[in-house]
Amino acid sequence: MSESGGDAPAFTVAFQGEPGAYSEQATFELLGRNSVKAIGHASFDDAFMATNKGEVDLLMVPIENSLGGTIHANCDLQLQYNFFIIAEHDFRVRHCLMALPGTKKEDLTKIISHPQALAQCDSYIKRLGNRTSKGHPIGEAAYDTAGSAKMISDGKLAGVAAICSELAADYYGLEILDRGIEDDQNNFTRFLLLRCNPVRIPPGIPSKTSIVFSLENNAGALFKALSVFALRDIDLTKIESRPCKPDIVDRMERQFWSMGGMLAAGSRPGVFAPGESGKRRKLDGGGMSNYRYIFYADFQARADDPNAANALHHLQEITSFFRVLGSYPRGGALVGLENIGPRVMPIVSSTAAVGRKKKIGIIGFGTFGQFLAKKMVMEYDVFATSRGDYSAVASNFGVVWCSTLADLLEQRVDVIILSMSVLSFENEVRKLAKGVAAMSGGAHRMLVVDVLSVKCHAKNTMLALLPESCDILCTHPMFGPESGKHGWRGLPFVYERVRLHDAPDCEDFVKWWEKQGCRMVDMTCEVHDECAAGSQFVTHFTGRVLESLGLKTTPINTKGFESLLQLVENTCKDSFDLFFALYKYNPNSAQQLKSIEDAIANVSQQLREKVAGGQA
Repeated sequence: MSESGGDAPAFTVAFQGEPGAYSEQATFELLGRNSVKAIGHASFDDAFMATNKGEVDLLMVPIENSLGGTIHANCDLQLQYNFFIIAEHDFRVRHCLMALPGTKKEDLTKIISHPQALAQCDSYIKRLGNRTSKGHPIGEAAYDTAGSAKMISDGKLAGVAAICSELAADYYGLEILDRGIEDDQNNFTRFLLLRCNPVRIPPGIPSKTSIVFSLENNAGALFKALSVFALRDIDLTKIESRPCKPDIVDRMERQFWSMGGMLAAGSRPGVFAPGESGKRRKLDGGGMSNYRYIFYADFQARADDPNAANALHHLQEITSFFRVLGSYPRGGALVGLENIGPRVMPIVSSTAAVGRKKKIGIIGFGTFGQFLAKKMVMEYDVFATSRGDYSAVASNFGVVWCSTLADLLEQRVDVIILSMSVLSFENEVRKLAKGVAAMSGGAHRMLVVDVLSVKCHAKNTMLALLPESCDILCTHPMFGPESGKHGWRGLPFVYERVRLHDAPDCEDFVKWWEKQGCRMVDMTCEVHDECAAGSQFVTHFTGRVLESLGLKTTPINTKGFESLLQLVENTCKDSFDLFFALYKYNPNSAQQLKSIEDAIANVSQQLREKVAGGQA
């Protein structure tokens, strides 16, 4: 791994290659040389892994070249690591010929570079051979363009030239013998700037969205998929199909279906569910199952643009897998980097400030509030209040108990977590709003976070009642004391940044959940509730129905029946009030209930019709 860049950089950016690589030059063109620390890695895999581990803030990778085509390895890695495109940059590739200072072109015996660079300069090398005194110089493949310059510099290789970027000559002290030696002047590489979270694009900025999807092998399937854009006059700028590694497709589809047939897309619409025709079907024999094709497409609109969102919802009806790779500004514009979080900004603070623990207040210290406090007290100063007296429990956890909400607010906490029932949520938010307004010394900025299992109700209530001094983050940790008793790694944490004035504080809090190992799902509250109606509500409804049937264990239980008994036990541990809240405060649940009733009636009718028809 190698590093380069100016002092006190705002961002760290991973790229593949040695210092002076074209990827690094493209990084500087897009972000500015003094704004970033560019960190080179030996392979694309290493660069993606470093970004995934949080060792760097951003990742710059080439995705396609106007002459060489798509770089499929990076497409696969982006799917594997679930990163999001936040910017693009068209980089004009200008190859330079360089050697040790004092070297003449006629003295060259060998030219080294990456095989693709040698191929792109083949005619120039042949013309050069006709003018040299030593005959045609031999082209020799090396592992990297900038690496070739490094080899010449380190080994003091006389009579050897490298083909690489002008930036490499600066790094390795080589003399440029010729510039622009590529055979085709139309040599551009499209680079993508990636990170773990998507950006939110303000209205009015020309944007592009990249998606990936797969289709069943049905006649006209691709025509139907493309028609969702044509019918709405959405400009597709790219469409490409390719076979993908079966293990990658299988993993994506498993993730897709693990969320009830939906996958977090990360851009503003976030999630889309496949329709009936999009369900994956296993193929019986034949060669078709050996080839899993996926389609990449770009279109000129934000994913949350109403017209585009309708197209994407239409597309989901005919896909077996679907994901938004990112919505981002067109033409190399940048947005959203200022919200990346404190770990990428130059930190200037006093020693006292560095040592101060952040304060978290928990309103609602029941089972779930206590569950959160046990973990948070290891890193934060935690304060709690509730309608009941939990002072003894709080003391055992190392939590400071506050007998009233006013007492908690006087602690001037940085974050308030609302951990009460859905039914009492609005009333408690009203109390909080009044308490903030009455704070002695005036209100100070704080982040208010809910952990409700219904999100639009929480979002709309907080936006309507909380003053502007309160930033708002809607979350749903989709686990609890039972499912999270052995750790939180891999468990989903859904969140939406709703209203932010102090983005770094919010990102610091979100990062805490990521450090616990949670699977981070950036999803709008609207999409969450749509998903929850088809998964969480259905699960609780099924458990309640089976409980009403009075199912009991038998001496001949099957595994399937054991699963049903376990479902009853798990769902009925929760109060009926929670089940009722999932229905009352999620408008999608009413439609889901109607669908369940229709499905039961349909299956029942099929059975009765079969009996009436006298079929065995």
